[in-house]
Amino acid sequence: MRAPAALARLVLSHMPAMKALMVETGGWGGIAHYTWNLCAALASAGVDVTLLTNREWELAHLSSSFEVDRCFSAGAGYLGNVKALRERVLRARPGVVHVQSVLSTRLDALLWPLIRRRAPVVMTIHNVRSHERIRWDDWTLWRCFAAADAVVVHTKQAAEVARQRLPAAARIELIHHGDAGFLQGKGRPDRLVARAALGLPSGAQIVLAFGAIRPYKGIHGVIAALPELRRRHANARLVIAGPLLVGSEAEYRDAIRRAGVDDAVVFHPGYVPAEAVATYFAAADVAVYNYRDITDSGSLRLACDLGTPVVATAVGSFREFLTDGVTARLIEPRDTPALVKALGDVLAQPDAATRMAQAARALAASAWSWVESAKATAQLYETLARGAA
Repeated sequence: MRAPAALARLVLSHMPAMKALMVETGGWGGIAHYTWNLCAALASAGVDVTLLTNREWELAHLSSSFEVDRCFSAGAGYLGNVKALRERVLRARPGVVHVQSVLSTRLDALLWPLIRRRAPVVMTIHNVRSHERIRWDDWTLWRCFAAADAVVVHTKQAAEVARQRLPAAARIELIHHGDAGFLQGKGRPDRLVARAALGLPSGAQIVLAFGAIRPYKGIHGVIAALPELRRRHANARLVIAGPLLVGSEAEYRDAIRRAGVDDAVVFHPGYVPAEAVATYFAAADVAVYNYRDITDSGSLRLACDLGTPVVATAVGSFREFLTDGVTARLIEPRDTPALVKALGDVLAQPDAATRMAQAARALAASAWSWVESAKATAQLYETLARGAA
């Protein structure tokens, strides 16, 4: 007779691969990029994963090792998208449904308990609170998280917030955000080539503020700091690139005009396609994250992984994985003199800035591996599937 351990291995080797439905409803931006990388890593780990995403999925040009079902659409309305999701859950009979973004922050609190009747539900908490602190959105979003069999967070701070907001019995898994993944392309573009592609002067010192433009990111503070920075570094230029989600373009252009730096700011208030992301970071001498408050930032992790020196405020999880003077320059929020000094130091000491960026990139390669994230995620799926069975 076979030994129990050998028999268990034989049974497991003949079991079908874990089937997971990954739900990412937007089809664009950082969460879509994160989801693609996770799906690819899970597929490499042997998970049979299908991504349910938007018909306008921006990554359709990528070759995927997993199935993609572009079933969501703004034109279908909420009930139409709910119908599409339910049909696919019923048809696929997955071992787990993993939610990266919901259909509607305000309406989904009733949806996910219904889906949970068919399969265990995992939800990734990319943001532990709504950025603009809209109370109703915040309350309903946490109702969704509370309905899940497990939630995934990326940082210790996010885990602590989740413990405070969720029932005591909630399963909270700390699984690190992966690296830049496919956004790295075939390597970092040449700086001069990147600047030429973006129409930036080759000899300038470029400060990059990259990502969705929202008040909590402190971009007004970066604009206000630019005149003093240019008194120390006359060639300093600020590039602001990302979709303008809160506020108006006129508001930011007026701030630039009042600061007297019209000729030193390149303002691109629009979505940056995935294929252009690395170009912006390659063109920059430093990426700035003057956030007032945050739990995590995919954009900051991109800067680290793509080898661009970072100046950031010491808020949220930035303090968890960055060390001042080693992997980034960290300052206190709302401290304009400290922001000017940190940016000036990076621009004045390019060799030291390069060493700092290399240390951050080494950290990203070791601590933010998609292989490790996928391994932990697959283990969570197996645990939940066994419990459901």
